[in-house]
Amino acid sequence: MARALLILVLGIVLRAAIVDRIAATVGREVIPDSLVWEQIRLAALMEGAEPDLSLENRRKMLERLIEQTLIRREVEFTRFPPAQDADAAPLLDQVKSRYPGGLADALECRGVSEQTLAAQLRWQVTMLRFIEYRFQPAIQVSDSQLRREYRRQAAAWREHNSGEPPPLDDMRPQLEKILRQQLTDSALDRWLGEVRTQNTILYRGDYR
Repeated sequence: MARALLILVLGIVLRAAIVDRIAATVGREVIPDSLVWEQIRLAALMEGAEPDLSLENRRKMLERLIEQTLIRREVEFTRFPPAQDADAAPLLDQVKSRYPGGLADALECRGVSEQTLAAQLRWQVTMLRFIEYRFQPAIQVSDSQLRREYRRQAAAWREHNSGEPPPLDDMRPQLEKILRQQLTDSALDRWLGEVRTQNTILYRGDYR
């Protein structure tokens, strides 16, 4: 009996050690390996796909988590208001639409709780809003950028359609939206690059 109990206790300890294994540290903050796996399962759930648990994809997810750690710090530092459940409701509806038979079975199949999914969707909305708040006010779309993007879009349009594409003025709102998103993404990438150099990021285990 005592030996069986010891084996059981050791098994629990070993499982805990595996679950809590460190994937990376960002300064003093720890990203556990279990979070990488959870985020992959969550991403697959939201996309209506099967989880890709390959080492390559786990490394990609870890990089995303490192970036999100840096963004979350800035969100907390600026006291940016977090999204509420109502703000994330449209995203939840999109996820539910991928599972006509019901979301409960999909959650159980991937080992994800409804609370975890809700928290992830709230964070996604918070992060997207923060990125717009932080970077878009400084974004200005020039006429030369609009003309360049129009030429690119027009060339793509001609590959699949006959005749001439709509004039630039008709496409201006769409083109400005595309360019603003591209310029915002570039600004975010530059900011993340700068912030990463200010932090000690260490990879552990398989992620080295």
